[in-house]
Amino acid sequence: MGLFNRTKTVDIFFIGCDGTEVDRGIYAFYLNVNNGELIKKSFVKSLANPIALSRAGRWMYITYRNGTGALTDGGVWQYACMELQLGLAARVHNEGKTYTQVVVSPDRTHAYAIDYYNGEIITMPILKSKLVRVSETKKLEGKGVDPIKQTESHPSQVFFTPDEKYVVVLDMGGDMIHVYTLNEKGYLQEDLERTFKTSPGTGPRKMIFSHDKKFAYCINEISSTIATYAYQDGHFTLLEEKLTYIKEDFEGVNVPTDFVMTDDNQYIAVTNKGDDTIVLFERGDDGLLKRKDLIETDAGPVALEIFRDRWLVVVSKQGGSVESFEIRKNEKRGILFETHSAYALHAPTCIAKGAENLRVV
Repeated sequence: MGLFNRTKTVDIFFIGCDGTEVDRGIYAFYLNVNNGELIKKSFVKSLANPIALSRAGRWMYITYRNGTGALTDGGVWQYACMELQLGLAARVHNEGKTYTQVVVSPDRTHAYAIDYYNGEIITMPILKSKLVRVSETKKLEGKGVDPIKQTESHPSQVFFTPDEKYVVVLDMGGDMIHVYTLNEKGYLQEDLERTFKTSPGTGPRKMIFSHDKKFAYCINEISSTIATYAYQDGHFTLLEEKLTYIKEDFEGVNVPTDFVMTDDNQYIAVTNKGDDTIVLFERGDDGLLKRKDLIETDAGPVALEIFRDRWLVVVSKQGGSVESFEIRKNEKRGILFETHSAYALHAPTCIAKGAENLRVV
């Protein structure tokens, strides 16, 4: 009887850390779905600094920073995701370039990655479930009004629209949202009718969609705003922009770094680096947002994930931690609450979900 009392239901997630030669690599954690407790389970050391983790089915794609300058460094690494372990399956390097995100096509025939530093998008065919090579490179040519961050194009995200008809690339450096279709070879063809420029000096960083596919939300790095768009067939219509933090409470430079939406479409949670908060917005039936609650995080939150529509897991690079928070939708005194569960890590940078609903002791 005592043995069964110690069992718990957990979800697995992975954290990438810059760290040092001793602690740099990929960490696997359990999240106790009953109380939000974080439990470190394993660590695999890496020779390079992980930048991004992207899960697609049974595969995990990891991009690493080129820290040596070698032409065979950097690139995109593909791993088989086996609960707490990741097994290397394929690797594609391209003249030592560093990529900051990967997305896989719905039919699993191609993958696309962005190079923030060189303003490029690459296409990689997938054969027998594995990445093969870089088959096409597209160069973005843009700039914005910010004299530091917008002297050239800096793609910050690549993704498929929820109708799976278009590939969208956000260009933080050029204040552009590029919309592409795919030709018969899986290559990107820009749709100039749907591509558009954002408000000057916004710096689009990341976009998510409501689950009914009618609205898109974009956090803007430079203006520190969240933009609401009506979405239909590759067309985006701007409805409003709101600050992601309370400006009166923080006089420094703030950057919204990541955000997630609850499965019921009711709330959007945004992490702010500088203000060092999670701000929770409530969505109306018209898609517009109203600030509802906020809670402080460790210093410099950079990545955010949501589990079970209840637990927010925040990765803070500057503070060196991963911590969890709870969303309580029916509380009268607030919605965001501390779980008091956190784990110290050296310069964590990214997070991705793994297996779910495991029963463990």
